[in-house]
Amino acid sequence: MSFLDKIIAAVKGPDKDKDEFGLNEEWKKDRTVTLQELPDTLDELKAAVDVKDPGSVAAYWLYSVMGLTVDFDSGMSMMKYLFADIEPFGRGFTEGGGAGRAGWDPYFNDRLKDDDYRWLPRAYFKGAVAGNGFMPPAPLAVDLHYNAPNTDTINGQSFKQLGRLNIVYWIQSNAAGNKVNITLSKFDGSDRWYVTSGTSCSAVFYDQRAGLTAEAKSKLYS
Repeated sequence: MSFLDKIIAAVKGPDKDKDEFGLNEEWKKDRTVTLQELPDTLDELKAAVDVKDPGSVAAYWLYSVMGLTVDFDSGMSMMKYLFADIEPFGRGFTEGGGAGRAGWDPYFNDRLKDDDYRWLPRAYFKGAVAGNGFMPPAPLAVDLHYNAPNTDTINGQSFKQLGRLNIVYWIQSNAAGNKVNITLSKFDGSDRWYVTSGTSCSAVFYDQRAGLTAEAKSKLYS
């Protein structure tokens, strides 16, 4: 924000549509985000995602993680575009990732090739259930649940000190109910949001096979 912008803001008074940190009140609600476009490449993702909307970034992040199971290079390029690895609150794509591998944990290489695991990211989209092999219907949509306590805590830690505004949503799997937090952040002077909690990637692949019936398992890749 420029010096002139700050003067104008002071004259206008506080924005009633934003909280004390400047977070849009409309984003602080449970919301369903529909992916109108399903990109195959990084360039298509850049045209599809609204980087000024943290909900759009969160939804396409999940889509990109799912993309790893189909085309690793395209999925990873989209993930990296949406992700900012920022210390001290960002830890790479997954906790414990090897140095020089952007936080990538090698055990994912096996999971991405195994039909017992590759379906897991699909289960977080609306309409993906055991009866259809957790294959979400078009148009793809994801329910984002606003995590108020985590959002307030992180903003209290990083907003004034680092000039970083944050919002946390959680998503829930339709398989065994696993919940995953996705933290998004934007920096002072920018309107663009990034995913800054890479652990959401590993959490999406959390093993939920035990809750599936034999019939459900048979439909995963039928």
